[in-house]
Amino acid sequence: MGLACRQLWLCLGWLLLCSMPAAAATLSIVVDDSTEMPLAELRGGQLLQGWHKDVGELLAARLGREPRFIVLPRKRLPLALTSGNADIVCGYQPAWLPGPLQWSLPVAEHSDVLVTLLRDPRPRKLADVADQPIGTVLGFHYPELEAALGQHFIRDDAPRAEANLDKLLAGRVHHVVINSLYLGYRIKRGLFRQTLHPPLTVSKAREQCALSPRSTVTLAQLNAAIRQLQASGRLQAAYNRYR
Repeated sequence: MGLACRQLWLCLGWLLLCSMPAAAATLSIVVDDSTEMPLAELRGGQLLQGWHKDVGELLAARLGREPRFIVLPRKRLPLALTSGNADIVCGYQPAWLPGPLQWSLPVAEHSDVLVTLLRDPRPRKLADVADQPIGTVLGFHYPELEAALGQHFIRDDAPRAEANLDKLLAGRVHHVVINSLYLGYRIKRGLFRQTLHPPLTVSKAREQCALSPRSTVTLAQLNAAIRQLQASGRLQAAYNRYR
């Protein structure tokens, strides 16, 4: 092959390479491996469906990125973010996830409630459950209960919310603190049929996304994406899907 032909093939190859679309950047989204539906359905370390998947995909699309979900134990979330191995985690507050992270605008409203079966005496205020074991999730913080009960807050940890409901039904604990969205999801689908006293509200919070300080996504870009999704109603629709 002559020099002119080789140069022609090189030029054609270069033009073909330049015309190929560049691979989209990714948005790495961490999900706690203790999370359950409606927030997340996990199987074999993969996120299959749920609020985290919906919101992660919405944010990634708005940012022009491909979503990549990373399922990790809760205690490893801060390191994944601060080291730059992940971009964001959503559904948290700064008090729940310490570290040099950047915090976005709220993406959802969260409510924890204290529930008691009808067969047990009804607590009418948080002080009524002082010195009684309360079903809690390992690694979760409950600052409102700690403030209300102090040293009289007796935790009975389980790895997941479902395990706490099992303890409640078995009579191993008489009270459980639980996410109201999760509880309503299970009741609505017939997965929890026992009658409860009216729940006591433990806390209400506006949940945010924590952004890695090493992410190539800026906080301004993330907040702009959230504002756009809020204005379109798509963030609220993702939440309402599981109510």
